[in-house]
Amino acid sequence: MAYTDTDVATGALGLAIGGAIVQFNKVAVMPSLLNMVACPPGAVTARIPVYAKLGVSNVETASAGAEGAENQEIITTAPIDIEVLRNHIDILITDLAAHGNSDALLVNAGQAIGNAVALEFDTQALLYVDAFATTVGANTTGMSMNKLFTAIGKLEENSAPRPYGCVLHPLNMWGDFGITQEMGTTANEGFQALSGGNAVGSALSLAGWVSNLGGVNMYTSPSVSIADGAGTAQGGVFAKTAVGCGYIDFGGGGFVQLETQRNSTLAGTELTANGYFAFGETVDLHGVTLLNETV
Repeated sequence: MAYTDTDVATGALGLAIGGAIVQFNKVAVMPSLLNMVACPPGAVTARIPVYAKLGVSNVETASAGAEGAENQEIITTAPIDIEVLRNHIDILITDLAAHGNSDALLVNAGQAIGNAVALEFDTQALLYVDAFATTVGANTTGMSMNKLFTAIGKLEENSAPRPYGCVLHPLNMWGDFGITQEMGTTANEGFQALSGGNAVGSALSLAGWVSNLGGVNMYTSPSVSIADGAGTAQGGVFAKTAVGCGYIDFGGGGFVQLETQRNSTLAGTELTANGYFAFGETVDLHGVTLLNETV
């Protein structure tokens, strides 16, 4: 447990101040992109049945007079069990710290620790995005539309159901190694990529640039890992069926719970941020890892 007292939280101690600045991490990118399964009361394990795919080889074509022949196929499932784990931060804010700070210390501290638990959610989920068997790109080139469309093609080839989501490191969305750098090239300007004179340009204009590209919802997260010293970022494009999450729902789909309790012995208030969740890969072929240079 971390202790917050008058020697630590001195930013607003005994002073007249303006609005407090609480540094938050960018979080909550991943929940809408995963297969989220809430554990009901009485269970701490989420089970996701994965059905084997049937294809044309399972379909029999029969001629007149033989159409009554049976074509029995076996439907198989492979259950993925995800045991929910506790992810938490505990802090103690002393009475002197709370009384001496005029910037709603308890409220701001609660928001900060809740945000950190939400960041842990994205970080854990993106470990699975980093590890798909199918990869596109290399650590010698930045992100490009060709990489994105190649990844989409692989997902379509493997019958991954839409919608797709793409999560990139911010440096692979913006700047010299980002997908945006292609918009400034002579070739793309020649095809009116920025003017809305073609399908790509129209999509960029309507979506406010990169919120959606090629039917893929685009996101950035600093939680995308930098895999090695060469600056390789491993984001990905994937369907909801690629990764599952088991969690405890605290109401409205929320997976972070904030609690407080009084600790008179220590003359303070204890704050706890709980997030009960865990992850599991469900269909590996429904995700593609993107390798990109960032430096």
